[in-house]
Amino acid sequence: MKNCKRVIWFNHWFSQAYNFIELLRRDERNYIIATAKKPDFVFGAAADERYIEPNGVNGEQYAEWALGFCKEHSVDVFFPKRWRAAVISHMDEFAAIGTRVTADGNTEQNDMLDSKMKSCTFMRENDLCATPYMERITTMEGFERAYAAVKEKYGREHKVCVKADRDEGGITYRRLFDDDAPKSMPEDISYQSYLSDLKNRSRIYPTVVMPYLSEPEISIDCMRTESGLIAVPRCKIDSHITALRFDREFIDTAKRISEKVIIDYPYNIQLRPLNGEHVFMEINTRMAGGCYKADAVGVNFPQLSVSHAFGDKIDTEAILSGLHDVRVGEVAGFIVMP
Repeated sequence: MKNCKRVIWFNHWFSQAYNFIELLRRDERNYIIATAKKPDFVFGAAADERYIEPNGVNGEQYAEWALGFCKEHSVDVFFPKRWRAAVISHMDEFAAIGTRVTADGNTEQNDMLDSKMKSCTFMRENDLCATPYMERITTMEGFERAYAAVKEKYGREHKVCVKADRDEGGITYRRLFDDDAPKSMPEDISYQSYLSDLKNRSRIYPTVVMPYLSEPEISIDCMRTESGLIAVPRCKIDSHITALRFDREFIDTAKRISEKVIIDYPYNIQLRPLNGEHVFMEINTRMAGGCYKADAVGVNFPQLSVSHAFGDKIDTEAILSGLHDVRVGEVAGFIVMP
């Protein structure tokens, strides 16, 4: 606490954290600190205090620094993004100094959800959600077999995509073309070019091979409460418009998953259409960058996190009663940097 206010810290995040902080500032009890790896960072403009994080450190070194930072600034609630796994491995130490980390400490579950192959297998084996055909490969021969298997299952015209089994933000994603790629997108590459790349690697890290899913994703922001699940499905219409759609299928899928995957803080389920059904893509065990849009129907996920951390009563029934379909748009704007 600082001057009788709840001290909340966001470390290096996406720029969307600006929207999270703006939502938290509605509660006068909140005092927000933001840090990043560089002096100028957009989301810091919304915070009460801003600092620069150390560069060139590994996860353990960062977690040690974060513990010291929390002590120095009397941090009550920590929203970790950078080196999240390392921070989670020290949750007991953060708790010992009075800092609540908005993350789940179930390391076995986190390991499963962090792997695209393991999480899809879990969904399929527990009959929680439809899943796409997927193979995890570590050899060039394995890639060739998996590529052929996807083509056989979905048709020769269906494109194949690859990505690292453990990846965030689609950094390693590639869409494969049988012939020369059209070069319309930087992630497009031909089958032969990708095969040549694999041949030149000294080691092939675990990679998943699966059908390319061209339809827009359905992103379901979720929060478990004592009185039930709060789930807000977001369906992307175009780059500027998103529909919040409370289709029974989406809500039922989120509820089934929430009964088997226990996460106390906000998390995000991603689905995509494939051959007439919505298939599982992944679960992010933190707030998704776009969850601030749920505020359009009265759901403030950042504040729900803080409320849970402090044991405040959450009126789930009132929140659920206000949910309704709505389309939300994004417009360009600016902020004055400190």
